Amino acid sequence: MSQVQPPRERPSNARPATIQILRWIIVNLGALVVTMLVLRVAIVAVTPDPAQTGLSVLIRATHYATWPLSHVPPLASSITGALTFADVLTLIVAFCAWIAAIGVVAGWEREGQRMGLQSNEERLKP
Repeated sequence: MSQVQPPRERPSNARPATIQILRWIIVNLGALVVTMLVLRVAIVAVTPDPAQTGLSVLIRATHYATWPLSHVPPLASSITGALTFADVLTLIVAFCAWIAAIGVVAGWEREGQRMGLQSNEERLKP
């Protein structure tokens, strides 16, 4: 019978600086997108004419985020004014995806810290 060998040591390809840059991008870009979608929902829900000069820039910028869901017939129906279910659902999906991405990067950072602090013998223990 053969003896079971412990897994061989593999060098990590992860670079802490790369993960920190990725975290910075995800946090800031996600915050920008979610903030723009919150402003879109607020503007479309409250303003009777969202085609005004300053508001139309934000509406056009966020149109591409809500465009796929606005083509689904039940989601294209209006809640109040020009606010649709697609606007609200896009905000919810973007927020959940943002939080999930932050969680994944935080897990990578935590695992990198755990692997860096333990010795080889401790890594093999369950």
